[in-house]
Amino acid sequence: MDQSESTNHAENRTIRTELASYLPLPLLLFMKKNAESTLRYAGLLRRLSAMIYDSLLLLAVLILATVPALLFTHGVATRSGNPFVGTWLFMVSFLFFAWFWTHGGQTLGMRAWKIRLQQSDIRAISLWQALLRFITGLPAWVVLGLGIFICSTPAANHLPASLQKLESLPCVILIAPGFLWLIIDHWPNSWRDRFTQTQVLDVREEKASAKTPK
Repeated sequence: MDQSESTNHAENRTIRTELASYLPLPLLLFMKKNAESTLRYAGLLRRLSAMIYDSLLLLAVLILATVPALLFTHGVATRSGNPFVGTWLFMVSFLFFAWFWTHGGQTLGMRAWKIRLQQSDIRAISLWQALLRFITGLPAWVVLGLGIFICSTPAANHLPASLQKLESLPCVILIAPGFLWLIIDHWPNSWRDRFTQTQVLDVREEKASAKTPK
């Protein structure tokens, strides 16, 4: 009985192998992704914690990045909305994340919370994937930043007339959309992960096994 079962298993494997040779590559990748049930995606709390950590680091980097801009203005502060400064800070922000994402898949915040960004085949993500992740993550930050700006400062003189009506709304209502958007973006195996064909994994067990003496 055991011999017949092993023979059936061998035949089934042969049939699956032959069928796989006729399947298109996208379908094979899809089947492979569904079969990877052992993956442990990083939880929402760890992803948000790493995001806050990296945001503070990025803020410090952006403050330092304004120094070259001041050299061109002879030390005079630039006006809000300056396109040159905005473009420069955008590039610095992207390079900050892109470097870590494409070299090991861990920013300092992700390393502290033991999560890693990678492709589905464990390789580091490409520069194009890093750009897609960065751009798709911007809208949530824009909405959240706008809500915080309206709540924390007298924005009547800085906002368009169409947005000045938002000042009368409670801060909870102004901040909630951006915060909820961030949660959706950082949900385990979120739409951003699938859209960019990347994964954010919890690597605590991987780190622990590496430290365990054999």
